Parts: sequence; C-alpha cells; structure tokens
Amino acid sequence: MKMMGAIGGPQLAMMSVAMGVMGAASKMNEARATAYQYQAQATQTELQGRLEAVKARQEGNQVLETMNAVMAATTARSSAGGLSPFSAGESVDLINTYSMRQGVTEFSISRDNAAIAEDMSKYQAGIYRTAAANTMKAARTNAMMSVMGSVLKAGQLYPTDGFTNMFLPSGNVPVYHGGLGPYGNP
Repeated sequence: MKMMGAIGGPQLAMMSVAMGVMGAASKMNEARATAYQYQAQATQTELQGRLEAVKARQEGNQVLETMNAVMAATTARSSAGGLSPFSAGESVDLINTYSMRQGVTEFSISRDNAAIAEDMSKYQAGIYRTAAANTMKAARTNAMMSVMGSVLKAGQLYPTDGFTNMFLPSGNVPVYHGGLGPYGNP
C-alpha cells in the first residue's frame, strides 16, 4: 500500500484559501436566509396592518349603522307618541343631532385608526427591509474579509517572493531611519 506524501506548503496554502472561500460562502448563505426572513416579516407586517385597517373600517361602518338605527327608532317613537319627528329644535331633533354627532365622531376615530394601522405597518415593514439590506451588505463585507484573511494566512503558510515580499522595501525605496531628515535630528 502506497502512503501519500506529507502535505507541503503549497497544499496547506491552497487549503487555507479554499477554507476561507467556503467560510465566506457559508456566511453569505446564512445572511441571505436572514435577509429572506426580514423580507417575509416585512410582508407579514404590511398584511397585518391592512387587516387591522379593514377591521377599523368595519367598526366605523358598524357605528354608522347603529347611528342610523338609533335615529330611526327615535323618529318612530316620537311619531308614535304624537310628537313631530322632523321639527327643528324639538327634543327629537336634539336627540337625533346628538346621536349623529356621536356617530360621526366614532366613525372618524375608526377611519383614523385604519389610516394609522396602515401607515405604521408600512413604517415597520420599511424597517425590516432596511435590516435585510444591511444584513446583506455586512455579509458581503465579512465574506471579503474572510477570503482576504485566508489569502494572507496562505501567504504566511507558504511565503513566496512575489506575495510576501511585495510590501517590503526594495533598494530604490527610501526607508525611514528616524529623525527629521534634512532638517536635522531631534
């Protein structure tokens, strides 16, 4: 049985880069899943806001229906009692005016609640969408840092003249040796 040789510097360097790329891909997939979750929460929040708005509108319509029923009952009772139901300034008119004012107030509150529910759901959905976008931006940055870190690690494992020495000064580059240069030493 033939034994494989020991793993050398180039193989270790390649493994380091490969692991860095795989780690970056894993981070991107994780971030993508989180971003999808945020997008789903945004959609769900908007739908919930619409449902709350519909419920508030239904309550407002129910208030108007109740107001109409109260006014009709007041008119019918006054007519049955011998009062003129449509005379201005009479007690029947005052009761109906009060009922109408209360009904319109309740209806307006319901309409405002519907608008608030929709606006707040859109606002919250926007927050979730921003979180999704920021998650992906951070993931791209982290992935790039992971890959670059693995490339630097590969350079440490298997240094070559072209990679590891490119940041070292050559003969043409001035090297700082302390002092103030031509202006004298401190």
